[in-house]
Amino acid sequence: MTMRLPIVQFPSIVVDNLVHFAPVFATEEQVKHFCEYVTGLIAGDKATVAAINALFLNKNDQSALNKFLTQADWDEGELNRRRIQLELTRLHRRPVSPRAGRLILDDTLAHHTKCSMEGLAYLKDHALNRYVWAHNVVTSYYVNRADQFPVDFRLYLQFRQKQELATLRQEATALATSPTLEGYHQYLVDLLSFHLRRQTFRSKTQLAADLVREAVRWGLPFDVVLFDSWFNRKPLINVIEEEGKDWVGGCPRDRNVLFQNRWVQLQEYIRTIPAEAYHPYKIGEHVYWAFTKVLPMKCLNRRRVRIVASYRDTLDLSELPNFYTTNRKDWECKRILTTYCDRWPTDTFNEDVKGHLGFEGYQLRRLRGIRRHWYLSFVAYSLLGDQGPPGRSRWAVKGRYESTGQRCRAVVDELLSYLVHWIAQQLEVGSPPTTIVQMLLA
Repeated sequence: MTMRLPIVQFPSIVVDNLVHFAPVFATEEQVKHFCEYVTGLIAGDKATVAAINALFLNKNDQSALNKFLTQADWDEGELNRRRIQLELTRLHRRPVSPRAGRLILDDTLAHHTKCSMEGLAYLKDHALNRYVWAHNVVTSYYVNRADQFPVDFRLYLQFRQKQELATLRQEATALATSPTLEGYHQYLVDLLSFHLRRQTFRSKTQLAADLVREAVRWGLPFDVVLFDSWFNRKPLINVIEEEGKDWVGGCPRDRNVLFQNRWVQLQEYIRTIPAEAYHPYKIGEHVYWAFTKVLPMKCLNRRRVRIVASYRDTLDLSELPNFYTTNRKDWECKRILTTYCDRWPTDTFNEDVKGHLGFEGYQLRRLRGIRRHWYLSFVAYSLLGDQGPPGRSRWAVKGRYESTGQRCRAVVDELLSYLVHWIAQQLEVGSPPTTIVQMLLA
């Protein structure tokens, strides 16, 4: 359910928390646009500037809201830092143990059709098993028992070095055949652009490592970093261990381990393990059949790690199991699997922030505005959290709600009550019904 009738007053979760975010903005007009945009993300059915602007009574031209996103002078990084401070204040309303804290690293695609948006790339969507046009966003997400919230993100900017080198060679060949001043000028521009992007390029692994360092610097209480198999790479693992954190990650099946004095891929090694070596572990509603072994891993400079091979519910050796690795060689199999299962909230977050808070619904061209849109959707997600006393679930607006969709509907109900009250006030002061309707439809 989304808001289609005019919004006459901002919801309480925005107003009550404005004290945390207002210092980011230089003018009252910017504060107003902040409230409008966050409210629109929660209550609107579209996340475009035009759609959000159209939600409000006595609205200005949409260009003002667009300038707030794309041109106005305010620091979106500071906005996110203040959001994290708010989340940490909520978190510490009760005793918190870093042992229960998890920092989850993930990446998600914000889908779009092919257009002139900055940073848009043609990427493989493994969920759809096809290539799509999208922004690839690397995220960090914090979980500590019932408390959870997004921390930050980095945009991955694709750089296809081989393809671009081939294009430069073609340009050089064409110039050698038919030299022109304009051609040399364009070739020089392309060459400088190539070298600049090669120097500034950062892989998803490097971006994830930045997010780990940042979470430590901000004082988030966590002992374990979780990630899927794509992030299981030495540069990231080195940073995690340098920061004094443990890690549990998915592991690609083609990783080489040392077995009987030779390097073999995990998928080859696991076929030497008989069925009786697997043991059942009941975790939640599922039974996991798992085998574990400590082995040196080649891609980690022969570092010994604990490897877990696991089947869910059915032990079927004709299929390859899922592989997991961790630096905690002393952990038993069930603890490793249970800890890795703590990754699931980030999948739910991705679905919620896209489905209910417009994370990929923007129609902005420049990265500055797009990044601000993402940070404001993070704010909207955090504001849907509970403001109640310690011991209550933080995921409530006016009571206990089981989903982000229900929390958004609670906000819409609140906005509808404000609208009814406003109409009653207009009637009390003698405004004709036709005038009220004209004001609402203007």
